[in-house]
Amino acid sequence: MIRVLIYIAGFILLSTGFLHSMIFLNLIPSGNSTMEYIKYLFSHSETYGIPAGALLIHLSTIKKSGNRRI
Repeated sequence: MIRVLIYIAGFILLSTGFLHSMIFLNLIPSGNSTMEYIKYLFSHSETYGIPAGALLIHLSTIKKSGNRRI
């Protein structure tokens, strides 16, 4: 059950991070360069949900190996 909650939290963080980065894409047609767009993304905490959410999703899908006997 904990894994499902971690997965859902990661999905929410990842979704909101991507949503904000897509909203910020409007800066490029307004005259900013791609490098300025990337600097703008790193200066806002809303987009930090992308790596955090991806990490949580990855951690929730890892299986424990346990003590197997081969």
